[in-house]
Amino acid sequence: MNKVLDKNLKLNNGLTIPQVGLGTYKLTDESETLNSIKAALENGYRHIDTATIYNNHKVVARALKESNVKREEVFITSKIWNTHHAYDLAKQAIDEILEELELDYIDLLLIHWPTEKRLECWKALEEAVEQGKVKSIGVSNFQAHHLKELLEVCKIKPVINQFELHPALQNLEVVNECKQNDIVVESWGTMIRGKCFEIDQIQQLAKKYNKSAAQICLRWAFQLDYVIIPKSSKPSRVVENIQIEDFELTQEDMQLLSTIEEYRDGPSPDNFDF
Repeated sequence: MNKVLDKNLKLNNGLTIPQVGLGTYKLTDESETLNSIKAALENGYRHIDTATIYNNHKVVARALKESNVKREEVFITSKIWNTHHAYDLAKQAIDEILEELELDYIDLLLIHWPTEKRLECWKALEEAVEQGKVKSIGVSNFQAHHLKELLEVCKIKPVINQFELHPALQNLEVVNECKQNDIVVESWGTMIRGKCFEIDQIQQLAKKYNKSAAQICLRWAFQLDYVIIPKSSKPSRVVENIQIEDFELTQEDMQLLSTIEEYRDGPSPDNFDF
């Protein structure tokens, strides 16, 4: 068994999350998505990350049914899309996600972006935990001020914050806010959506360790105890993405990566209050 896939991080509610999962963003072709998820499960992945807006819940459900892995062994994350953050719509969205995934419960459900209805959505998520529909709840793309606002009013603390995080966007203000409040950090865009192959500092380390630029980025996040969810439509890449257990970046390597010019690939959450 790959030791990277064996590692779980403890959440502030006492449950755990596999540190490495399979991301499914932009995996919409049914056959490709199915093969990717099945390859992941066959090779030891036990964490699948999806979202309503990805439009692949039903394919995730099919992959789970067609695999030999028991439901309770797989950690499923999904997210409520921005148009359903009002309280009643959020409650409806939770039931729809459960129906599409064909599950009795979701391991982790997130608010996808910090819209103006985010606190209403959080109330619906808290009730879903109380009803047993969801095991853990968290947020995605929240900045430090969004977290502070939520922590002042929530009954149930978010267990995780998933946001753009990679060697070119180290986002220390948000990372530190999470750590101070016992909130697990989860990275999306860890491989900078392919731009890692164009960055000199990453290429230097790839040559040093005889690894790909993508593997250098994933190892960086893994060493910092961030949850990572690399995605690929190719089963061979799904396997390659977890081959990061046989080397370790030094402090000098980490310092080199901190010198990369800041680059944000996705939209700024600070401009997302709508």
